[in-house]
Amino acid sequence: MFQELMHWTEEEDLGYAVQIYSVYNIVRGGANMLRAELEGIHRLLQHALTWDYCILLSEQDYPLRANEVLATYLWVHHGTSFVSVDEGECERDVSYQCGDRVISLSAGAQYPKIPGMRYASGSQWFAITHEMAAAVASSFANASTLVGAIFQDLTSVKQPDESFFQAVVLNTKFCSKCSDFTLHWTDKDSMREVRSLTSEYNILSPGVLGLLEDFTKVEEVRRQSLWAFFARKFDDSRESSQLKDQLDGEASHNSRPAWTTARVPAIGRVIEVLASSLAQIKSIQRLQRNYDGIFNFQTLRLQVEPRLEIRIHEKLATPKTAHPLLALRVGCDWNKDELVFDGDVSAVSASSTGPYSCPSLWAVAHWRMSKKPISQELVLVWIDPRGTPMQHAPISISENSVLLWHRYTATQPLPQGLWSLEVKSQDSILARRHFFVYGDPSDIPWQNVREYFDIVIL
Repeated sequence: MFQELMHWTEEEDLGYAVQIYSVYNIVRGGANMLRAELEGIHRLLQHALTWDYCILLSEQDYPLRANEVLATYLWVHHGTSFVSVDEGECERDVSYQCGDRVISLSAGAQYPKIPGMRYASGSQWFAITHEMAAAVASSFANASTLVGAIFQDLTSVKQPDESFFQAVVLNTKFCSKCSDFTLHWTDKDSMREVRSLTSEYNILSPGVLGLLEDFTKVEEVRRQSLWAFFARKFDDSRESSQLKDQLDGEASHNSRPAWTTARVPAIGRVIEVLASSLAQIKSIQRLQRNYDGIFNFQTLRLQVEPRLEIRIHEKLATPKTAHPLLALRVGCDWNKDELVFDGDVSAVSASSTGPYSCPSLWAVAHWRMSKKPISQELVLVWIDPRGTPMQHAPISISENSVLLWHRYTATQPLPQGLWSLEVKSQDSILARRHFFVYGDPSDIPWQNVREYFDIVIL
């Protein structure tokens, strides 16, 4: 396998980005699996390429969606690690690797726990931030540190790769920066107990995907579980390879740019500054939603005479640090079916009628999902340019909250100027963003245009 991977790296000219190494004798369920993962993280941290996330994959994983969809998902979740954490009692049988075997001592006595330590188990597969990776790599070998104590403790029991990162999350600052949804989907219906020739105990493992009913399952995951970016397990059989080809085709098809005609009055201000007020707009088009992703932000393509193309990308208002509230957006005509704004975003018209209009004004919040039950009542407050709260709207957060939207229904026309939108819990402000209300697009200050949009002239 090692030589095959080395050959593949050379053939594909991937040496700049791929490292192949053989350091540990890995036996399933043994501590060397975790040691190999930490070695990989250490090497990533030393690599010249900069990165934001470390994602653990196996040779039997396969992507469900295009790379750009995953990149957007991770960017919106900036600062958030993805580790499956099921807190509770874990098996503490003493376990050790001897040569090519993992031996577990199940005599009834359990390896003693560290007092005050929180323990958990979960999926081996994770996606962790650069910050978390650096914190783990710098201290796991030092038993006097918290992470080092966790490592020393859990490498004395079986399957530490399914409990180490979980314990790190529970007992460090990363507890508040973590989602318990991993990026993996596993067919739990096909789970079965297996025992390898090198292990003393059974391990649950899913079956290989490749049957016709498996394709139906995976397609349902692609449509409904938009947090899942990888599926397992696949192999090189004809049936499994055909399923992988179908996944490639679906991801490629959905990623092809498709544009639709749009009416977005505020972009007149962009044309006025960049192409002069004498320029004529030939067409305005909005990039349609990629159905493989939950996060789709407004991108406009402007054709301007003579032969000038401008791309305008909506900027998000995001927290400065990792937070369950991922982003706040404001715009006109929220399309609940397509999950996009059909009109202006961030700079909106004061009137619901007329040549420059915002028929309906909406706030949209992107929230981090959780497997744990959540019940939280928050208040969305619309504040006009004079600092007057114009509308208070209760919003309910649950573990299934991903997209929340609310329509502004107070006084219209809207007072012109810089508005604020706040999300409050009791008396504390969890998030705040600004948006501009104009009477005519020429009223929008250019500094606000630059704040709300990325503009590219092609």
